[in-house]
Amino acid sequence: MPIASTGVRGDIRSALLARSDPARPFVTYLGPDGRMELSGASVANAAAKIANALVGAFDLQAGDSVGVHIPWHWQRVTWLIGIWSAGCTVVPGGGEECDLIVAGPQEAAGLPGAVQVVSMHPFGMPLDAAAMAQLPPGVEDVTLAVRTQPDQQVFTDDHSQQLALDGLTQFELLQRGVEWAKPHAQATCLGMVPGPDQWWLPAIWPLVTDGAVVLADTIDDDVRSSERIEVVAD
Repeated sequence: MPIASTGVRGDIRSALLARSDPARPFVTYLGPDGRMELSGASVANAAAKIANALVGAFDLQAGDSVGVHIPWHWQRVTWLIGIWSAGCTVVPGGGEECDLIVAGPQEAAGLPGAVQVVSMHPFGMPLDAAAMAQLPPGVEDVTLAVRTQPDQQVFTDDHSQQLALDGLTQFELLQRGVEWAKPHAQATCLGMVPGPDQWWLPAIWPLVTDGAVVLADTIDDDVRSSERIEVVAD
């Protein structure tokens, strides 16, 4: 049974790879297109590809910033971890001050510069021609740049002291997750709806507890029972 750690070491990528069973669920998304569950291994694979793309395709370096406009979706979890795995900083709603901007298709309109769009397809497939036609000029589908990357992260630097989010380093963000999880030390599954903690907790909770997170717009008794959710974040 996952129990919240009393402390963490290293960076976010190391915490992901240290999970006891990579085959266990990491994040489940319940959305209009149905249910999508990703294991820890799937998240690690996706995050590695994202990190490789950020460095190899977009020339980002540790310390660079990524403006994130990805909606409530499993893709937000994989992109957050991928960005942190590259040693970059997540800037929720970031704009021209950022070194790169990634967004969902509906969020891309009006954003500055060459925005990279993240597909909201249930299985992360590229946008089709009709969806591409709806995007503003200059906006690109980032899916192909990510999917062609190696499954394992090419570089393995320790990014524990790199800024992750809201002025916190990766190490400090993991510690924040540990403190949040302490009152729920016996919980194996956390349910979350959109709220103030949505920019860090869905990605960090499974790292510090060895558990899983379920993302949904609403969580009623039926969802709580079917997904075996033990704690619902306020």
